[in-house]
Amino acid sequence: MWWEFRQWRRQWLNWVLFGLGFLVIIGSYVAVTKQAQQENDLEYATLLSESQQLTDADDHLASQEQTDKVDKQRQTIQQEQKIVTQYGRTLTDQEATLLTHRLAYYQLLQKPAFPFSQRSTAEIEHALRRDRYLQTNRIMPQENARALSPANFFARSQNAVVFLLILGILIVQWGGLFARDWETGSIRLLLMLPNWRRHLSRTKIGLALVVSGGELILWLLSGYLIAAVRAKQFWGGSYPWAQQSLGSTVVTLNDVVGVNMITILLLIGLVVVVLYWLSILIRDRFTVMVALVAVLASGALFFGQSSNSIWAGVNPFYQLTLSSHAGLRNPLGYGILTSIADIVLISAWAGAGHFWWRKRI
Repeated sequence: MWWEFRQWRRQWLNWVLFGLGFLVIIGSYVAVTKQAQQENDLEYATLLSESQQLTDADDHLASQEQTDKVDKQRQTIQQEQKIVTQYGRTLTDQEATLLTHRLAYYQLLQKPAFPFSQRSTAEIEHALRRDRYLQTNRIMPQENARALSPANFFARSQNAVVFLLILGILIVQWGGLFARDWETGSIRLLLMLPNWRRHLSRTKIGLALVVSGGELILWLLSGYLIAAVRAKQFWGGSYPWAQQSLGSTVVTLNDVVGVNMITILLLIGLVVVVLYWLSILIRDRFTVMVALVAVLASGALFFGQSSNSIWAGVNPFYQLTLSSHAGLRNPLGYGILTSIADIVLISAWAGAGHFWWRKRI
């Protein structure tokens, strides 16, 4: 393994791809930070629209004859205007009282006397469930924070695009490790050495897994440090996931991040084993890399959409987009099911690779 690693580290392309992994993490941080800011801007724009409608309604009532009924209506509108205004101010000024005013705002939207909101019933119920969870657990809201917490960053950035980029980097790095010996014909010379065939294959697979795992740790560590320093927060994983919740059970950032982390490790193992198998079968580095990238891309784009069937649980590409499916499935349950499916696939591909190894010599 050490000899193979020395050969691998002498290739400048591998170091370029290693540096590209850091750019992927930094780019994803910038992208999800902008996304979070856009969500805050959209929320504030919605509040401005509702505030303007309340102002117009109050002006309309002011132009009418001032009876007791009209006075009560105006008082109600002015009270509603105050709640909306306070929520908007705390949202933009990063005030610590955001939770109190936001909870009051969404409780207001539950009343049929507030006709100016375009929010759906499901959105209102989700927001109330989230804020009550924060209130019960004494967690500060993060929607008005200037920077994402590390857990929030990882949950938002763990999507199909980032995962495919990381897996694509590893495919290019290791595509030649297995196919090079077959392509150049040096495999027969290697088999003349006093080593078992399984020892040769296990050494290559072990090198790819160890180095890939090390690279992934360094990439994730860099992303964590960026988020932790900017947010001045160590983790923040107990925060509820911003998009969906399951019944009365809130899906936290820890649920999403934890399952995604396990899945990306298993997918790396699956990619390495499939590279090994395809290299024996195809014996051409470029074709092997193109084929595996095509398999990953098609699996993530098409098979990953089957979130409403049992096939989602046994599809190794399903978890590439877990963050967008968190409200449809139980992340822990389907994460375990998908992990088992990945392990079975890795074992099956490894066995098939060894079979072809013996047949193709």
